[in-house]
Amino acid sequence: MRTTLAVVAIVFWAAGCYGNTAPSPTPGSMDDVIANIVLQDVTVLNLTSGDAGCPTSSLHDNAVHLTLVIGAQSASHEVYLLRWRNQRDFDAAEHDFATCVDEYRALHDGQVVGLLYSPPWRGYGPSLEGPIGTIVYNALRAAGGG
Repeated sequence: MRTTLAVVAIVFWAAGCYGNTAPSPTPGSMDDVIANIVLQDVTVLNLTSGDAGCPTSSLHDNAVHLTLVIGAQSASHEVYLLRWRNQRDFDAAEHDFATCVDEYRALHDGQVVGLLYSPPWRGYGPSLEGPIGTIVYNALRAAGGG
């Protein structure tokens, strides 16, 4: 019995020395990002799945349009978040994303549009140049974005 316990103890000790060889965790879902946004004292007024902000885009399956309010402020902030399932698709969609943002800018002349990149997410919106951009970026990072 003592020998068995000693062997088990050595196996656990050796496993601890060499670490875990399991793959790193997959980034969280859009729900995880939204939860992390709310944890930063932000209210989600509207959430529309499939709205990429650009009508001719092929990115609707990846998109969520959020209307956010920080704390007790009255101003709302429009944010478009898009998520890809893998790095290959994320890389392949770079041109489509840029085209979508250009189309949004053309439809909203005069608005400064900020961009966020935190693979597997990309985001944009007229409010991302201010505090809401930092909040959304922190939420993306907390949900496992790179």
